[in-house]
Amino acid sequence: MTMSLPFEHERMAVASALRRLERSLAQLSAALAHDQGLWLRLEGEPQCGLVIRRVCEAYSAIELQADDTPGKSVVRLGVVGAGPDTIALAEHVNESKLALKAVCAPLQRVRTRIPEGSGTRALPLIRVILRSLQRSDLNLLAAYRRIPILGAVPASVAYTRARTRSVYRKTVEALLAALEHSDSPRAIADRARLVALPAAVTHLALVRDHYENIRANVTYDGLDRRGRGRTQIAAELPLLYPLRRQTMAPRVTFPLPLDEQRLTALRQRRSKLEPRPFLEALPVFRYLPDAR
Repeated sequence: MTMSLPFEHERMAVASALRRLERSLAQLSAALAHDQGLWLRLEGEPQCGLVIRRVCEAYSAIELQADDTPGKSVVRLGVVGAGPDTIALAEHVNESKLALKAVCAPLQRVRTRIPEGSGTRALPLIRVILRSLQRSDLNLLAAYRRIPILGAVPASVAYTRARTRSVYRKTVEALLAALEHSDSPRAIADRARLVALPAAVTHLALVRDHYENIRANVTYDGLDRRGRGRTQIAAELPLLYPLRRQTMAPRVTFPLPLDEQRLTALRQRRSKLEPRPFLEALPVFRYLPDAR
């Protein structure tokens, strides 16, 4: 696809930021593969050369594979102790991720129409640009996700696994704006429902699907650079920490899978939302009267 001239600047910026990220990921993978002093512990993997390969694959997985679920990214739990040069390369990867997000995220909010069949279809501009670069398979969620780098040597890392969902409190006006560019029958009906709401109803809940939330509770051997003895961080990628001589290896505890009994208890937890969606085109619910 050839981009129209008004978007050529944005297209070049995306391509440049993506090349920078891929270069930094390749440099980090090479450093990990040749670092003879690494300390590694990966969930479900034996202590062998395969572990390093799995770590590199997790950090570099920024493209959707044929059997991947859109909107999700690779999850690989583990802890890696590495030397200062490798840590510096990982920090450069994170800087490249921030630079890519700074270019791409604003374009996600801009929609443009492209020819489709006998009509046109509105798409986020970033998706149109990625298609023109032949990178439609880029997983932006994975490309933005930073490598977790600890600021000190951990004494212990204990993982926790939870099932949660994101609920966003949205104004009626914001929801109308989100639906205004769609001509589908469901969107038209939804706009009519929103306009007909009583004036007292000013906010509704936009609900995303449940997802598995994995965190690592880290206790440091001393204090980190921010003066903390412990912290909790998102940990879907292997944690990196600066390896020091004459320090004990951290105690690593991986999480148990969520069993059905715990999932049932989570589902039965009292909600502040009505049980059925209010809209059809978006997963939007009304709040119960005592929760508004």
